[in-house]
Amino acid sequence: MRRETLRENRIHGHPSFPVSVYADVEQLNGNCILDCHWHDEMELILVRKGSALFQTDMLHTEVKAGEALFVNSGMLHAGYLHHDAHCVFSAVVFDPKMLLSRGMDVIQQRFIEPILHKKLLPPVHIKGTESWGKEVLTALQKILQDHETRHPAKEISTKAQLYSIFASMYPYMTTAAGEPPEVSAGLSKVERIKTAIGYIHEHYQEPLRLKAIADEVGMSEGHFCRFFKQMVQKSPIEYMNHYRIQKACLLLEQSDRKVVDIAMEVGFDNLSYFIATFKKWNGMTPSRYRKEHEAFLQSPVISSPAQR
Repeated sequence: MRRETLRENRIHGHPSFPVSVYADVEQLNGNCILDCHWHDEMELILVRKGSALFQTDMLHTEVKAGEALFVNSGMLHAGYLHHDAHCVFSAVVFDPKMLLSRGMDVIQQRFIEPILHKKLLPPVHIKGTESWGKEVLTALQKILQDHETRHPAKEISTKAQLYSIFASMYPYMTTAAGEPPEVSAGLSKVERIKTAIGYIHEHYQEPLRLKAIADEVGMSEGHFCRFFKQMVQKSPIEYMNHYRIQKACLLLEQSDRKVVDIAMEVGFDNLSYFIATFKKWNGMTPSRYRKEHEAFLQSPVISSPAQR
């Protein structure tokens, strides 16, 4: 499978069917299989081979082959290799609003609205050791299979399976009320890291100073660097450069602009440093990356690449 970079702020699916399916995603670089990010959509991740340690806000969960992870909307999440040297997973990303009814019926009022507003919290780790978990995994596998085989009615089948998944999880959901103080503290940390990452995403084309990012979250520079590394598993500089490289990959794929111009566009003021950083994250130079992408597009058989 062609390795792809993690793409932030992408549109999942189509406005009339806001669902994206990503099949057989492998690690991006080193021990990272899913870079730290978040989105408004919900996500179901099925580990197919190996295992990985997934971060969801402040919780860390080891998910093994045959198990799944539920990621709520707005939840900070990432995935890293843990015990196994390799991991392959598939994911279904969807806008939960697609489950709303035309009118305020009992399904929307009793089940969907509380989940959307996070008054009810679905279980995060789906092991399949109990009947409800097996039902969720079967429905998730059905969604993946329908999209892989391009089932002619995959849209209605996908929506039906998502309803089935929430129905199976419903008796095991927890309420958001009365959370202990440590949970509130965790949420504060999550909001701070989101603010820092958001600042990097907004200003990545500019010369960024650590102090400016630290000031955004009300921390000293040293405390912020330690906090960021703990939460994201990358230093702020590593994350910033990685994000810039992701943007460079898009420009290399979508334009014939000179490499030096792309380097400047994404915030690098030194071509040699840009090439070295690009090679670190992608295992090849920018020029080689562009050639491989062009060769991939010209291939007579093109499967849907798992772009995340």
